[in-house]
Amino acid sequence: MRKLGLLMIVALMAGSSFGQKYGADSVKCIENLSLYKDYYKQKMYNDAYKYWKVAYDICPASSEKMYVDGVALLKRREGKAKTEAQKAAIVDSIITVYDRRKENFGSNKGRVDGRKGTDLLRYKSDQPELPFAVLESAVNEGGNFAEAGTIASYMSAAVLMARAEKKTPEDVVKIFGQLTEILAFNIAKYEGKRTQEYYVQAQESVNDLASPYLSCEVLVKMAEEGYEKNKADATWMERTADILDKKNCTDAPIFFTIAKEMHASNPSSVSAEKMGIMSLKNKEFGAAESFFQQAIDLAQDETKKADYYIELAEAQRSAGKFGQARTNARKAASLKGGWGLPYLMIGDMIASSSSCGGEDACAQKAIYWLAVDYYNKAKSIDPSVAGKANGKIATYAKYFPTQEDCFFGGTKAGDTVNIGCWIGESTKARF
Repeated sequence: MRKLGLLMIVALMAGSSFGQKYGADSVKCIENLSLYKDYYKQKMYNDAYKYWKVAYDICPASSEKMYVDGVALLKRREGKAKTEAQKAAIVDSIITVYDRRKENFGSNKGRVDGRKGTDLLRYKSDQPELPFAVLESAVNEGGNFAEAGTIASYMSAAVLMARAEKKTPEDVVKIFGQLTEILAFNIAKYEGKRTQEYYVQAQESVNDLASPYLSCEVLVKMAEEGYEKNKADATWMERTADILDKKNCTDAPIFFTIAKEMHASNPSSVSAEKMGIMSLKNKEFGAAESFFQQAIDLAQDETKKADYYIELAEAQRSAGKFGQARTNARKAASLKGGWGLPYLMIGDMIASSSSCGGEDACAQKAIYWLAVDYYNKAKSIDPSVAGKANGKIATYAKYFPTQEDCFFGGTKAGDTVNIGCWIGESTKARF
């Protein structure tokens, strides 16, 4: 009966372009595809492999899913192989499956190479040039669409290449910068979705892997050695300034040199931001505000604009302009959803403004209730800042007003408490 059903399917497809993908022996192809899938679903992997192999050999264009399942089946066989020779042969077969998939279904080349490169990294890490070449191609092909696993694997392969002295520390830093941009794009793109977690994990992995190459000593030396030959290269200048900034190496004279050259030769939002950072380091708060505002005005990307607003807020906070700093922190939050940093900043400013609380102990300490409101908001929308937020909550919860503090003023749990000064907000009493 099963055979008859398969024959009917083949008959219906006969002569169609759709039917051509099942090869010269369509009946045998479809029968083996069906059998391997049935056994695969039942987790009878040895039987599934037997029928999968027939379909794979006689009708390679019949199913892209067949290649995904084939890799999984071969990995199971590799795990149970008894000799190194057997393992090596199966690994070669796994790599061949990826290549044949690209031959027959070429639309996902970047994604397939990403998975192929990850498996090469797993099985042939002693030959790092093999996974590196494939993963480099996958990331360049995929760009912002590169999968999280591919990105982490590429960083790992780059580090292995550097350890083997086949890549320089500068190469590793360059790749780190490229991957960080792709990760930032996807973390923002998948905000609130499970996929975001994969990119966050990949970012943590990339940071850990690249960390030995990202000390200020290494970065500053590379920047100094590369400056003269690369100062006309806008991409090199921006990337170098960004990495020095992100790794808190902005005290180095080379950072100031790069920032000034960038802004003098080709003013942009990036160069204005770097000038702002330089001014902030020198405690030139008015100049810092001006440069960060220029960065905002020149920026086209909303995410970058959010970063510049938070830097403007930081300059204003440093100058004691808490009200303006809060306004710009809120603008930053509105441009980049799910970002907890602006709320941490506002909470910190409130927590440092005890003079705004009022005359008695209850009113003076009420600011800590409000500060903790902001810390709770930060971690509720951005799990990545939960550790910092919880630390601040633990610190300032110790200073909450007690029932005794608030007894004479008549403040009870649940009452609304207004806080004046620059804050001009309210919170709920809790004991």
